[in-house]
Amino acid sequence: MLGLYIHIPFCKAICSYCDFPKEIANIDKQNAYLKALIKEMEHYNLAALTIDTIYIGGGTPSALNQDQLHFLLSSIKNVIDVTKLQEFTIEANPNDITLEKAKLFYDFGVNRISLGVQTFNDYHLRSVNRKHTNNDVYHAINALHQAGIANINIDLIFNLPKQKLEDVQRDLETALTLNITHISYYSLILEENTKLYYDVLKKKAVINDEEIEAEMFETIIKTLKSSAFKHYEISNFAKEGYLSKHNLIYWRNHDYIGIGAGSHGKYQQQRYFNHRSVKFYIEQVNAINHGKKERYAYEPLRDTFLLGLRLCKGVNIAAIEKEYAIDLFTQYPKLKDYIKQELVEIVDNHLRLTNKGLLLGNEVFAIF
Repeated sequence: MLGLYIHIPFCKAICSYCDFPKEIANIDKQNAYLKALIKEMEHYNLAALTIDTIYIGGGTPSALNQDQLHFLLSSIKNVIDVTKLQEFTIEANPNDITLEKAKLFYDFGVNRISLGVQTFNDYHLRSVNRKHTNNDVYHAINALHQAGIANINIDLIFNLPKQKLEDVQRDLETALTLNITHISYYSLILEENTKLYYDVLKKKAVINDEEIEAEMFETIIKTLKSSAFKHYEISNFAKEGYLSKHNLIYWRNHDYIGIGAGSHGKYQQQRYFNHRSVKFYIEQVNAINHGKKERYAYEPLRDTFLLGLRLCKGVNIAAIEKEYAIDLFTQYPKLKDYIKQELVEIVDNHLRLTNKGLLLGNEVFAIF
């Protein structure tokens, strides 16, 4: 499997918790960036490769206007046979989706949309500077279905400031009434150099303790698993047949090409990342046809565990021992302790996190 990730770093408003490469820019800068994106795609000679999935993320790709989206999608279609893609995803804010935009996506082969919903609570939406309403979510989903796009994910966040367990339960109840196929439900991460980070430092905002966070997560898992959603990755739940093929490329440690400011990639035995600065990215692409800031060799054994253990199925012990000529418990003796502590378990010759381990995954990942 080979994936293509394209980053659109533009937003109409900046969420208080977001640390992704993003900015509010004028249309001239946006257009210059889009031209640089296409130039970088040409650098990778994508027409000669078999691309299985495309994911356009951000930022907010749907914040681009109709003409800009047409330019981007038509440029992609000129070099990639989108009819052969297994999956083509675009991230969108609910308030950006119109029937016209939804039809444009469909016409250019987009078959999956990921909506940034985050919560259905208006107070919590405002507290993190989200600009959409619940009505926008319903209208967006209806427009997408009307245009012919049925594979719809919604992103949700729990453990927001002042959020209670009852709020999460209500968000779950609302989510389960929607005609969607996939839910990504993330715990809030307090990233440095974000507005929310400084608000917490100054005690303008308060984050729940780990015990409440764990209770929220357990409720999410229990509720979604009993409602036709398969829990297949730490933060991801899907109806039968709708697992995210692009994200599985990451978690299965396959190759993907990252295009755009701040994007990461793993290709031809190297990991790399591009300049986060849109200005520097455009300048470098115009000078040398790509935006890479740094390349580094990746460690396949380490990455196989760090990524594969995010999957609820875990990693195949026999396959790893054969491929890397190791004995699992000789290589990682600490795993025996984690089995005793019921953080990991072996099921069908797969090493996987337990339900308890899902809550303490970083502790387990540290040994790799």
